[in-house]
Amino acid sequence: MTFGSDDYVPVLKVKRGEKNALQHVPAPVRYRITPLLEIVERNPEKAPTVNRHLITAFKDLNSATRHYRRCLLDVREIESDGPAAAAAVFDRAAQTGIVFTPVTGLSRTADVASAFRHRSNGIAVRLTRMEFEGGSLTRDILAFMSRHSLAHAEVDLIVDLGPVDTLVQYGVAALAAAFLADVPDQTRWRTLTLSACAFPASMGGVERNFQSYVERSEWNVWREVIHANRQSLERLPTYSDCCIQHPSGVEGFDPRTMQVSAAIRYTLQQCWLLIKGQSTRIILPSRQFRSLATKLVYGDLSGDFAGSSHCAGCAEMKAAADGAPKLGSAEVWRRLGTIHHLITVVEGLSALPWP
Repeated sequence: MTFGSDDYVPVLKVKRGEKNALQHVPAPVRYRITPLLEIVERNPEKAPTVNRHLITAFKDLNSATRHYRRCLLDVREIESDGPAAAAAVFDRAAQTGIVFTPVTGLSRTADVASAFRHRSNGIAVRLTRMEFEGGSLTRDILAFMSRHSLAHAEVDLIVDLGPVDTLVQYGVAALAAAFLADVPDQTRWRTLTLSACAFPASMGGVERNFQSYVERSEWNVWREVIHANRQSLERLPTYSDCCIQHPSGVEGFDPRTMQVSAAIRYTLQQCWLLIKGQSTRIILPSRQFRSLATKLVYGDLSGDFAGSSHCAGCAEMKAAADGAPKLGSAEVWRRLGTIHHLITVVEGLSALPWP
């Protein structure tokens, strides 16, 4: 039920593409993954009630998680819906047989009580950069533990740097080192995870009908600084990222008033390859994604393509380039890109020297 420093904790939005992606990860890789799943913010226009929102969120969620040892379940994005919404999430997860650990935090109010009602698989405490910058992290952690009669051995501690896409690699390394140094009793927690997200907030930085390479600075820092100096650390934290989605998500996006371009998000060992088309109002996404896939699989970017045998995601990317139907939407490509990312991260971890 636990996981180690050689495993992976991907932070995933509970959306259809991501849920589908989890089902297409092969068994040996699944064993190395403990997903941290975030119930996304409720859009009142699409889901006028919390119950309606959760019907969508929980559709196929059991199927997505059943072959993983457990998942970490976070409801912080629906905090504005109040304690009843948080309770409804954890109650529904328990009723549907999902093996989960509820996530809460030192500064939270809406989900604390309901999280502790579902602590049979322990509690995950997600520390934020704001709490770190407050200057009293150690005191606040110990007070939280005492207030809730928590033992270190039942706590999955998550050190969350949050978005780091605006920082250079040196800045990410300095932030991670300072944050970790403030965490008390590092060897006593059930697990210790370091999470961050360097994926860009938007594709606006990529020119239309072109591509760009974006550094995976959270991964590069974990591998080249943290893991490389593991012998001098009190404890090597488990690696965590947000895959191919910035934490801000897309819930505020309104296709009626905002333009979106077809785009492929493809993970390489040290960076992401972002391939951008143009507005889907000008050219239908079904046509654009085939063209973009052809560029990746057969065109001038084919040297970056891992090959159709790499994973289910890459196999379908080649199928899209070959003209297969029903592979021409943003949701489909979120699934394909997420599958590829999950497997690429575990491959990167496996390639490192251990212990």
